[in-house]
Amino acid sequence: MMNALSEGLSLASSSGLSRQTFLDILDLGAIANPMFKLKGAAMIQGSYPPAFPLKHQQKDMRLALALGDENAVSMPVAAAANEAFKRARNVGLGDLDFSAVYEIVKATGSSGNAN
Repeated sequence: MMNALSEGLSLASSSGLSRQTFLDILDLGAIANPMFKLKGAAMIQGSYPPAFPLKHQQKDMRLALALGDENAVSMPVAAAANEAFKRARNVGLGDLDFSAVYEIVKATGSSGNAN
């Protein structure tokens, strides 16, 4: 969910839509949820005080993927999300809130490069 929110914020910004307007629109529809409301405003301010550190989120993603492997369950969306969290850790965002993954998604989207 955090990676999808990050992509949506990045798309809104790149297409000229206010990121706050994007959050407001999400809050009006069926996809509205407390996490988007709680984290979204801080994300657009570039503020990531750790409620749940990104490094722990990435560890949990790794464990979930390992369980998927053990049970022959394909998890391509989780694997892609995990890669973004790993990149975030590699650039020093591991101790920030897991929502700091937005910095990686934003940078990846603006470069047009998935790597």
